[in-house]
Amino acid sequence: MKKDKMADKIGRRIEKGVKIFFINFLSFIIPADSKKKLKPIGRIKSVLVIRPDRLGDFILTVPAIQLLKKNLPPGAKLTILCGERGLDIAKMYFPEDRIILRKKGILNFKMCVLKTAFRHDAVINFHSYPFSMTSAMLTLFTFCGGRVGFKETEKVKVPLARKIYNKGIVLNDDAMHETKKNYMLLSVFGITAEKETLLTKPAIDGNVKTAVNEYYTSLGLTKKPVIIHPTLMKKDNRWEKERYIQFAKMAAEAGLPVIAVSGMGEDTQMEEFKMMSGDLKGIHYFPYRKIHHLMALAEKAACVVCNDSGIMHALSLVSPVLAVFGPSVLSRWKPIGPFNNYCFQKDDGMCMSVTAEEVIIAVKKYYGNVN
Repeated sequence: MKKDKMADKIGRRIEKGVKIFFINFLSFIIPADSKKKLKPIGRIKSVLVIRPDRLGDFILTVPAIQLLKKNLPPGAKLTILCGERGLDIAKMYFPEDRIILRKKGILNFKMCVLKTAFRHDAVINFHSYPFSMTSAMLTLFTFCGGRVGFKETEKVKVPLARKIYNKGIVLNDDAMHETKKNYMLLSVFGITAEKETLLTKPAIDGNVKTAVNEYYTSLGLTKKPVIIHPTLMKKDNRWEKERYIQFAKMAAEAGLPVIAVSGMGEDTQMEEFKMMSGDLKGIHYFPYRKIHHLMALAEKAACVVCNDSGIMHALSLVSPVLAVFGPSVLSRWKPIGPFNNYCFQKDDGMCMSVTAEEVIIAVKKYYGNVN
């Protein structure tokens, strides 16, 4: 066991060393072209947006993409390169624009390069913070003269970033909310956000709504339910299953029905939760995992009790959320849905320091109109 840990540690050090060498090598051979002029926003014919990471990150980028699109001249083309997690949200909010899916693997990387090279007047990499080597290479291989991203942050200073993002800016506040951070990149084009944007709910496919309506009707509920998400995979951000069970029991005592949901890849976690909850009355289980199904259900809920996650951000667009935060920086990651959302976070940054009693009290206090 000790040998395996030592080998793993050495492997990580070697990987880190190779990465640092590669970054320094590229920063040496890539010419500085920061003096190249960026086309004014009114003359841009094609722009590429890069955000290929997690669901929540993509959702918090949507306001900036919407503002960018609003300022593009008539006939200009917007292309969005997103990851698998953000694909459904991209289709909901930008159904008329070109969307390129970034999957894992070198083959897909090459395909993305082929689809984006030599096509755009500008590229904006919202995934440039703090620094992603993969998305940096996707930015560079567009061979675009105007490459926008964060060339330096409060805590991260990578020499290669200044070469990649030749029209980049400096971020001096790592705790800034993700939406405001994304707006900053648009300032390169002279675009400013007049006020903080609260995302309105997107249109959900009619077939999805029909399937969810049939499930919901089958429950025969007389009160709006409270949705819970007890299956989050990320341990640091997780209010453990026993807390959700405690909450569900309290909700049942208060006469509030509960529907448990899970995201893609969380089937095993849901089975564990079902085993732990046993024959607990008043709790129902949602059979769908895709984000548009979850959003269609959340439209019918009184509120959602969840953790800091992509599902939190998505469901906050259609329902009030009460979110238990762990070590994440709340000022950066709080949900932006158009409701009176409530976030719990203790000084120790531990999710489990938040009690079920605190959450049920907040449900009754802030979202008492559940009938």
